[in-house]
Amino acid sequence: MTRIWVVRHGQSMLNAAERMQGWSDAPLTELGRIQATERGHDFAEAGIRFDAAFSGDGIRHRETATRLLAAAGSDLQAQSDPRWRELCFGKLEAARATTFFEFMADHVAADNPFMETLDTLAEVDPLAESPADVARRATEALHEVAEAGSEVLVVTSGITILTLLDALGVDLAHLTSGPENLSVSTVHRVDDGWRVDRIAATDPVAG
Repeated sequence: MTRIWVVRHGQSMLNAAERMQGWSDAPLTELGRIQATERGHDFAEAGIRFDAAFSGDGIRHRETATRLLAAAGSDLQAQSDPRWRELCFGKLEAARATTFFEFMADHVAADNPFMETLDTLAEVDPLAESPADVARRATEALHEVAEAGSEVLVVTSGITILTLLDALGVDLAHLTSGPENLSVSTVHRVDDGWRVDRIAATDPVAG
């Protein structure tokens, strides 16, 4: 059975500046670097040994993976893959987060689920990706990384994680925001498909 550890990247400069960060990119902050190292130590203490590692192709993804793997005692280098990028926010790329939420308030009722809010963004902006777009590329990548070993690390972004979990049947209707930096979700490849055991957990990793 393959277990895939899906981890959100550490805090980036754009995260700290409270700006939307889809395909826009920025390096990790000092806090983000500490977060990645601490999560790597967490994996090491839990006795997790990765057989393979993958990440989005952004600076924040690659830096998180590199620091996490080093702290976990692994000599692996993560393979970067654009399919693990964040959702593209179109014209709102790198906009202030407050601008994004004000924009969405003009188009979506406050009680709409998170995914429907993102669908609306794609409907009104042809440059933006929909959650379905992201789910297609992420699930395609998931099937491939599942062949890489028994314990596999994937470093990606928050909404990409949510769209993947949604595609795997996880009920996300209660969510109003994305996963925290360095939160961990686990997806198991089993005989009849996929099983999700952890959903954006921030507690210490258990082996």
